[in-house]
Amino acid sequence: MNLRIDSSIAVALPSPIGDSLIGLVLVNNLIRNGYRPVVFGWVAEHLADWFPHVTVGQADAWQGAFDTVIELLPTGYASALSRSGETLCVSTLPEYRGSKHMVDRAAEVATKVLGLRDVTRENGLVVPAGVVKGRFANRVAIHPTGSHPEKMWGRKKFLGLARGLTHRRWQPSFLVAPAEFGVWGDLAEEGWEVNALPKLGEVATWIAESSWFIGNDSGLGHLASAIGVPTLSLFMRQGLARSWRPGWGPGAVVLPLTVLPFGALRERLWQRMLTVRRVLAAFQTLHDTHARAQHHFAAADFTDAASPPAARIGMLPGAQSRRL
Repeated sequence: MNLRIDSSIAVALPSPIGDSLIGLVLVNNLIRNGYRPVVFGWVAEHLADWFPHVTVGQADAWQGAFDTVIELLPTGYASALSRSGETLCVSTLPEYRGSKHMVDRAAEVATKVLGLRDVTRENGLVVPAGVVKGRFANRVAIHPTGSHPEKMWGRKKFLGLARGLTHRRWQPSFLVAPAEFGVWGDLAEEGWEVNALPKLGEVATWIAESSWFIGNDSGLGHLASAIGVPTLSLFMRQGLARSWRPGWGPGAVVLPLTVLPFGALRERLWQRMLTVRRVLAAFQTLHDTHARAQHHFAAADFTDAASPPAARIGMLPGAQSRRL
């Protein structure tokens, strides 16, 4: 595909957070190679401060304005942005299929389809000034929900995980969507912190100022990884983890025991086969591995490798929280 440097380009991001963050890999590579795409989608709107080099547009104001419109997945609104009514749908391309990681697929599309020369796996996310990364040294952000119920670990097991973390002197902090607060807010009666932040930028800040993230296979794991927060992701099976594990910052995947003979049965029972003890052990391994890496880099730079002191958990404006 030949893109003229002076052509008008739109990138229409899909609704899922993870897919949008992967789509922003294409945006970042277009910008790196001299193009000036306009990006559409609620994720880009909410995270505009985290992608300062990206131009974000409102679809209603850009009808029929672009020579080329790229959409990662069919969006329903992208064709209206195009002068011809046609779009390049990345998910239909052979370069976006196969067993490679999704981020590597996006980079391959940038190289082989868009013909870009200076290509990176990064999506260009920058932590804004004023957000102190890792500010709360002991806080572990836990995301117990997701858009696909079949990918969600059990509520009781997440509570068991929180108890295990607390026993090890961590500060678990549950992070849910505002619509989920009514279901999860009652955990405060047991003394747990439960937060529902109204904007994705506030969620990003909460994650960035935590030191660790644990969650289901969902978009917030990708966000934590893009920010660079060490991320432990719970997956139902290896094949899914191979392609969809968070693919930027330090992280690890934890899978259920594979003692069942049939794939369909393993998927149906994966929540039972993934124990709290197994997740805690995986988190400890991630912690130890990351600590060794940090010590190595710090020693190489002759800097202090000590972690910042723990600070009291604070709330962002507009957040809902309950803690006894």
